[in-house]
Amino acid sequence: MLVCDGCGRALPCEAARRHPRCPPCQRLRRPSVTARPEAAGREPGAHGWRLLGAPAADTGNGEQLYECPICSLTCTNLQFLEEHVDLHLEEHSFSEGGNMRDLELAQQLQHEEDKQQRLEEEKREKEEFKKLQRQYGLDSSGGYKQQFLKNMEREVDRGRMQPFEYHKRKADMMESLAVGIDDGKTKTSGVIEALCKYYQNENKDVRRVWLSAGVDHFHSSLGDKGWGCGYRNFQMLLSSLLQNSLYSDCLRDTALIPSIPKIQSMIEDAWKEGFDPHGASHFNNRLRGSKAWIGACEIYSLLTSLRIKCQIIDFHKPTGPAGTHPRLFEWILRYYSTDNEGATKVVCTSRPPVYLQHQGHSRTVVGIEEKKNKTLCLLLFDPGCPSQEMQKLLKQSTDGTGLKLLRRFVGGLKEKQYQIVAVDGILTLEEKTARCHASRVLTSEKIP
Repeated sequence: MLVCDGCGRALPCEAARRHPRCPPCQRLRRPSVTARPEAAGREPGAHGWRLLGAPAADTGNGEQLYECPICSLTCTNLQFLEEHVDLHLEEHSFSEGGNMRDLELAQQLQHEEDKQQRLEEEKREKEEFKKLQRQYGLDSSGGYKQQFLKNMEREVDRGRMQPFEYHKRKADMMESLAVGIDDGKTKTSGVIEALCKYYQNENKDVRRVWLSAGVDHFHSSLGDKGWGCGYRNFQMLLSSLLQNSLYSDCLRDTALIPSIPKIQSMIEDAWKEGFDPHGASHFNNRLRGSKAWIGACEIYSLLTSLRIKCQIIDFHKPTGPAGTHPRLFEWILRYYSTDNEGATKVVCTSRPPVYLQHQGHSRTVVGIEEKKNKTLCLLLFDPGCPSQEMQKLLKQSTDGTGLKLLRRFVGGLKEKQYQIVAVDGILTLEEKTARCHASRVLTSEKIP
């Protein structure tokens, strides 16, 4: 390491090649050399200096020596010493100021980087939130009516619908919304009756089959395609309840199948009564005019508000190999077979259908098959299945190929979690009130 030959301080390599002294010592020496060049390397005179280690005392000729308090350099002139010390202080101040400026700059850069990251995270969160709102129909893009008109306009533009048909269907839709009754254009009736006839003649591998009381199938229309499955399944369930005299008193104000906007209003009314406040807050207490998806909790709240006794069963994890849910099938078998253990092969029960929910979709269970080898198969009405396909079941061939639309074996239901809403009687006013209070902390029953 190279050091200053004046004060002994370490020198940078580049500086040492040019000058053997540090800047303070160079400035201190320069006046002496300039004034008396012959004095180089000699003892200090009136303007001279001497190296570190010289005694800080009188020189013998009456001159006083002054020692630098920082580097111990001595000189005979107080003014030079002051300049020398000032140079030390300036250098130290510059070094500290540079460090402070570097620190402030680093902190500023870090602050700006953190701020930019927060802005980007907030932007991503807003985009994800808007995406979820669109996905679940919670944005401001309108509801059933707006989507119906928009899709019809698109059909006209593509030449798939004539203008006169557009105006006729628009008028029918407006009338349906005004009275709150479904127009029935997506309904298929008589499928359960057709299934009864088929199974009575089927002699291959079905040991026994249980079917719900008459259920009409409803599929999604131009107004609710992509988000209306929960509402359509409620219509299927209600179609069965309306044919059962046990529920006539509860449904005397609902003699016909309500339209989707009407169902939204009915759910809002249930929330106003106090049912499921937590779920209501998820929708900001409003469904009308939106394309919001509904699930098992909304179906439960609506049915209970109508004094219809029901329960939510949560199959929160697979109970069989390869992510299957055999417990779900066993529960539904018990639901249908209770009090229906006769020897008849085809059991047309009085049981309403079962609402079946999983992430992103819902369907309606209308029956269950028990094969001769004891395997079970659910019979499902899917709102995504169009009327044209369901109509084929009314003319069921003897080979049963059309039943592929309805059949789901254990290996065909592999979602991580399922929920069902099962109806089982009516409620008294006191029981309804109690359930309303309980729904404020509603938790579904879980099957272990």
